[in-house]
Amino acid sequence: MERKNRLVFTRSNAAAKRKFDEAITILEYSVMLVEFFGLEEFNNIIAGQLRLILCETKNTRIKREKVTIDQSLIKKINPNPKLYPIKDPIQMSNVHITEDLFDYTKQRIELKLWRNQIIYKTDIEGEIQEIKIIDFIKETANKIGGTQAESSFPNKSNISDGHTKIMLRGIAKGLFKSIGRDYKKHASMNLSHIMQKIEQSTLGD
Repeated sequence: MERKNRLVFTRSNAAAKRKFDEAITILEYSVMLVEFFGLEEFNNIIAGQLRLILCETKNTRIKREKVTIDQSLIKKINPNPKLYPIKDPIQMSNVHITEDLFDYTKQRIELKLWRNQIIYKTDIEGEIQEIKIIDFIKETANKIGGTQAESSFPNKSNISDGHTKIMLRGIAKGLFKSIGRDYKKHASMNLSHIMQKIEQSTLGD
């Protein structure tokens, strides 16, 4: 199954592939440290890595025209990546939500469509406001990272910290699944690696 779902890398750019692999590993460790050890500080790493991998853009000018260039790592190694679609948008009124955000029984969709899916709905003064995946990732990365940037959320929209943390892990796990990476298997390997390093350090003392 892991091999079947794996993204096909069509570029020979070894540096881009290395950066992508490093970003995925950092994301994987961060999710694991939050999930198993409750180290909430790593949520900012999760948000930042998701933006770097899936939503990184750069504004520039070409012949005096403002152009937005997609610099997402996933696009640098695969010009047409596809990911599993959202099941249903999360409602703000839902007290309990899960990390199971994506429908793995459906065909994966192109990155542009995936980023523009509605992940969260909130009722602001009787009006339903919708938040896209790309806006959620960028806004959360900016907010947690302390960046002062204009909000991309609809007017007065706000997502609770509890929902935000669960959604970050859910998106990360959806990404792992989409690229054919077995998170549970790698988390087990990473935990073993950490324990081995701790044992070596203890013996060294």
